[in-house]
Amino acid sequence: MSELKRPPALRQADALAAWLLLGWLGHRLGWSFASGVLPVVLWWALRCSGAAPFTHGSSVWPLACAAGLLAALPLLPNGPAALALLLLAAALWGLWSASLARGTGNNAPSLPGLSMGLMMGSLWLASQWCLGPGWTQAQAVALHGGLMLGVPLLLAPLRRLGRWSASAAPWTPTALLAMGALLMAWPDATGWRLAGMVLLVLAWAWGAHGTQPGHQARAQVPAGLGPVLLLAVGWLSPTQGPAALQAAWAVVAMLALADLLRPSRRLNTEVTPHEQPRY
Repeated sequence: MSELKRPPALRQADALAAWLLLGWLGHRLGWSFASGVLPVVLWWALRCSGAAPFTHGSSVWPLACAAGLLAALPLLPNGPAALALLLLAAALWGLWSASLARGTGNNAPSLPGLSMGLMMGSLWLASQWCLGPGWTQAQAVALHGGLMLGVPLLLAPLRRLGRWSASAAPWTPTALLAMGALLMAWPDATGWRLAGMVLLVLAWAWGAHGTQPGHQARAQVPAGLGPVLLLAVGWLSPTQGPAALQAAWAVVAMLALADLLRPSRRLNTEVTPHEQPRY
């Protein structure tokens, strides 16, 4: 399979696996270092950087090496050595993920992608903050994974029937993102945060099927902004608690609102009909 024919679903499955597995291992092995988010931050930073120095014939070896290192983790006692091995595995996995991004022809980070990374990357750290007491970690993981997988599946029949178009209203994903981020930043409101999570995943699923990489539906952001926000949440959480994550969501909301107010968004509405959806 050539790089240009890799399905977008492969990137989505890769991201979900990395967020869940690296986040869980980081939470278990590296809590004393940035609240355990370092493996996800490293993987995400390399994935967004586009640093993929491999041809399509050799690009599988970083993932194979990462899998081998992760399999060796149970042989080591919890401590700096285990965390170092985990970070090396995360780096190799990130390089492989970057090769997938390069294979789609569009690896520019977007606001919907940033929001999904922040929500999933902080899952193991902040499940109780987002959902409130009474939710187990297993339930939180099931909810996040179910939303990420279920919402795109629900939208797919509408796209096939022609009743939903990602290009019909290019501002829609950013508007959904702004509302969702504002609800996630709201303190002490579990119900609002659940609604915010749904809006964020809907914005991501909508934006992931934009008609072209430069389209206004995919508001681009600096490549390192998402990992930096997640790292800041990890560093500040021991002292600031849920306020650290709420502040990060406030930043995302301000970026989305600023993008909505850009005059060029209202002027540039041309759509190229023959471009294929990209993630």
